[in-house]
Amino acid sequence: MISRAIAFVAAGVVADYAEAQTIVARSGEHSDFSRLVMRIPDGVEWSLTQSDRIATVNVGSPTALFNTQSVFDLIPRTRIQSVSQNGPGQPLRIDLGCECVVDYYQQADGYLVIDVREGRPLELAVPGDSSSLPLTFPVSGGGYSFNLGRQDLASARVAMDLEEAVEATFGSAQQQPSRTGPIELPLFIDPTTQFAAAGADPSNPSQPGNSEPKKPTEVKTEDGKSEPARLNADASLLMDFDENQRAAMVNDSETRLLQQIGRASEQGLLKPTEQLQDNMQLDPLGNENRPLNPLDNISVTSAIDRETGLLAVGPDGQKEAAHCIENREMAIHKWGGPEPFAVQIGALRSKLFGEFDAVNRDTALKLARTYLYFGFGAEARATLRMIPENDLNPRSRDIMNTLAGILDAASLPVNTVFIGQQTCDGDAAFWAAMSDGVVKKNANTDAIQQAFAKLPAHLRVQMGPRMSTFFAVAGDPHVAKAALRSVDRTGIDAVPDRNLAEAAIAQLEGNTDAVARNLTEEVAEQSENTPKALIELIELTYRERRALSPDVPELTASYELESRDTPLGAELRVAEVIALALTGRFDAAFSRAHKMQSRDGPGARNKVNAPIMTLLTENANDVTFLKYALIFAEEAGATRAGQVGDVVARRLLDLGFAEQAEAILRKMSLEPENEDRRMMSAEAHLAMDQPQRALVQLMGLEGAQADRMRARALWRNKEYERASEYMLSAQELNEAARGFWHSEDLNAAEQFDTEAAPFRAVADLTTQIDTAVSEPQGLPPLAEARALLESSAGARSSIEELLRQVERAPPAD
Repeated sequence: MISRAIAFVAAGVVADYAEAQTIVARSGEHSDFSRLVMRIPDGVEWSLTQSDRIATVNVGSPTALFNTQSVFDLIPRTRIQSVSQNGPGQPLRIDLGCECVVDYYQQADGYLVIDVREGRPLELAVPGDSSSLPLTFPVSGGGYSFNLGRQDLASARVAMDLEEAVEATFGSAQQQPSRTGPIELPLFIDPTTQFAAAGADPSNPSQPGNSEPKKPTEVKTEDGKSEPARLNADASLLMDFDENQRAAMVNDSETRLLQQIGRASEQGLLKPTEQLQDNMQLDPLGNENRPLNPLDNISVTSAIDRETGLLAVGPDGQKEAAHCIENREMAIHKWGGPEPFAVQIGALRSKLFGEFDAVNRDTALKLARTYLYFGFGAEARATLRMIPENDLNPRSRDIMNTLAGILDAASLPVNTVFIGQQTCDGDAAFWAAMSDGVVKKNANTDAIQQAFAKLPAHLRVQMGPRMSTFFAVAGDPHVAKAALRSVDRTGIDAVPDRNLAEAAIAQLEGNTDAVARNLTEEVAEQSENTPKALIELIELTYRERRALSPDVPELTASYELESRDTPLGAELRVAEVIALALTGRFDAAFSRAHKMQSRDGPGARNKVNAPIMTLLTENANDVTFLKYALIFAEEAGATRAGQVGDVVARRLLDLGFAEQAEAILRKMSLEPENEDRRMMSAEAHLAMDQPQRALVQLMGLEGAQADRMRARALWRNKEYERASEYMLSAQELNEAARGFWHSEDLNAAEQFDTEAAPFRAVADLTTQIDTAVSEPQGLPPLAEARALLESSAGARSSIEELLRQVERAPPAD
């Protein structure tokens, strides 16, 4: 009973750790610092603090689990003594083995880089001031290093002068015990100065140490540790006007330069390197021992270097490749023989257990490798679990478990044992690409192809189509086709994933007919890849607006039922809704979309919003379109309106639903400005008899269509003359003549040609009527009466013609 309880508790602990978010910590050793690199998951907050000889990395994730098993494979336990974590979500504790300074930064891709350097912060204190100078110096000689921050070396030199001035004013360190002692710097002594080793009396030339200037030496402290001897700056330097003048002239430029270098150093873009001779130290007050080429001590590391282990390239052009796994640790092609599967596996399984059912460690390891040789990942992982943790190197276990996951095409974590190794020269490049699920731009394609060629025939068949697909997606059809040709040379007919690989190549070449053909064949084979092929086929049909078989929605629903509780099930539900819309079954499509929102959340509903509303707008009849479009105009939020608002609003305007169209356009106010959208908004406002708002929407727009819209808006405001001017700009001469006639500017209307502007005849008739109805002047009464009768008859006929002309000229809107 007790053993069952223990087993149950152990199983629970293992399950908890299995659900944890694993963060793999890697390491690298450099001449002056030790480096830790780990990738923080996206969206997870973190912080790093240092207290004495302990650095702590806090990660804001309750499931974060640091994998530190391989940290000390590449670095000694000198600067970093131990790295530990109590459990998932707990801080990562880094125990330091020296008086070290921990520098850190995070790149844009999430990689956290931690550098542990030997040194201690130099603190400068004067009476009444508690400020400190953030410079870091090595504990013992052998070159120099610096940690550039908010201060610079010029400030250090001025601080040294202030130290001596304070000492001269307030007395020596023995007289002022509360004041910080002389600054301790491993600086090269300038023979022209009066620096002396600690304890020497400058007033007694005969005392040892005063006969001649000496270099600083190490002294023993009370606790037995070694540290540089103290160097006392000569206060007479304050009176060296030439030196102070020279320092003042370069101080500003030096400060700006050091601030910029410091900022780059904090971002991880610059790294100091040791290129000085042995025991050479830099005198900041002189010009001796300075490197001839200042760029010799600078090497560059960028965000791209994450693919090469975040290791900078030094001036000698040599690059460290210690992060690449050796070929012998993943030589799958050597882990099996030509004998049949049953023979090899059977022989090993018979030797797996020894006396008292004890597992034979060597046999279990060989059996796991044999399973990997034949492509059985799950069986290999199960066999590895038989080997106790302390009987197998953790790194080797991680490598084989990752290989098993790759062979089974299982979902792998972001940080695997092959992370950042696609640039390696060995087999690690191939397995890194397979574990990442993508071929990166700087991948070593030659090494990947060579590693693939080493695989036995059955593994080339198993991995070849997947590799071909990855290269096709990466835009390299040459390697993609070469991988398939290598599979063809095996002579095996049944090749899984082949149709998907050929579809990816056809997609890269732009041959959509071949893509559809290969996906259809894969669906017809009803293999384990059918659901994925079905999803891609539906997406292709939507993009190309192709015809879809009526039975595809039901087939998609059947596969969704099998995978309903998996991520693949969620993708199939989205594909089913799109398939229903493609076949014109909009009622069923919207019903499934509503159920999908209840199950998978608003994000899934937003994912199908654009396809379903676009297809509804393009293909549905008016009644079906209005049934869902009017609801969409009222209930859709800014996100959904931003996806398809333009096409839906356009059709609503064409059907005369200006108010609903304007409601959709108003929800898209946060979208990038679009001239067509403003034109539709102006059209909607005109339809709602809001000419002023239409003119506001048209402000700044140019073109004939915009001028026509402005003319319509001004016409509504009875500004006929301005409307005619915009019509004239849009080359609408007849409408311009009509506007001038309404504004009673007959002279402007008569300037147009009758053929181009038929409405000019109306202006001419108006002028004739005005002339006909004018009263005769200077005639006798009877003659005047006769003239009036004649003019009235002419006016009546002109008015009749005018009415006929007006009927033939329809309104502008």
